[in-house]
Amino acid sequence: TSLDAERSPKAQLIGQILDTLRFQGWTFCISELRAPWAFKLPGDRLAALHAVLEGECVVHLAGQENYVRLVAGDIVLLPRDNVHAVADRPGRAAVPVEAVAAIDRRDRIATTFTHDGGGARTRLLTASFISDAAIAKAIVSAPPAMVVLRHGSSGSDRISAMLTLIRQEASQAGGVSSAVLRRAAEILFIQTLHRALMDVQADSGWLAAAADERLTGALIAMHTRPEHRWTLAELSELAHLSRTAFFNRFQAHLGQTPGEYLQWWRLQLAAQRLRETRESVGEIAMTVGYESASAFARAFKRATGHSPNDFRSAAEKIELPRVKPNR
Repeated sequence: TSLDAERSPKAQLIGQILDTLRFQGWTFCISELRAPWAFKLPGDRLAALHAVLEGECVVHLAGQENYVRLVAGDIVLLPRDNVHAVADRPGRAAVPVEAVAAIDRRDRIATTFTHDGGGARTRLLTASFISDAAIAKAIVSAPPAMVVLRHGSSGSDRISAMLTLIRQEASQAGGVSSAVLRRAAEILFIQTLHRALMDVQADSGWLAAAADERLTGALIAMHTRPEHRWTLAELSELAHLSRTAFFNRFQAHLGQTPGEYLQWWRLQLAAQRLRETRESVGEIAMTVGYESASAFARAFKRATGHSPNDFRSAAEKIELPRVKPNR
């Protein structure tokens, strides 16, 4: 069942990976458009989504013949934000969105567009996200170029609830609350991406490992307790495999040894804490599994080329090393 899928080890593992996603920038728009209209987007962000709050529209990927029709409650996710067009019906000549709709309101978080062509009304939430992080690029490379989630489809209850919140917020008499919209749109994006990743059938990489029941227990354990000194014997026991079989299977899927993966994961968590907390380098080192601040600092600088303190002061500009799980 869909509930079982949400509770599966694969879902838990995907959730742990998605928890590390952080965005350097984002754009949120609420568009109120009356036909005829058609706009194109350049596809210059990490990822994008469109959610239909009212009415209907079509979405067309550049270079493809087919289009997707969306109605109220439907969501389309473009994990790699390919160049695409959105219109009230197929066949419209698309132009940049600024040429279609007037900017009704803009602040540092959200923009509200309006266009009155006199025809049927469509209200859209459009969200796009920017991230230079290697893990983000690895995650969004896995699903198809366009993923459609239909209103009322199996397992979409949480996503529908978030979309309802956005619709209600956008309908407030005082206008859109940018702070609420930002948080809700981020959650909607993560939920939709999680759903898309659950449906991907991968032959290699971290998604293949997430679908391998022999590996998920070990991966979840490393993610949950990064501070533990995991041994090959402990991890292979969790996988119900011999040490050799576990080691080979792990490396075949992820392109790195269990020890290398654990170090990569510790560095992801450490970078997250450096960005988001005021914990000392020593506290972070202990939390993610290093014996001392100096040992952590050496490992961090070896991986990133920067000390933890330098990373903390310029976290938006420094990228962690590209990870093997995106093979």
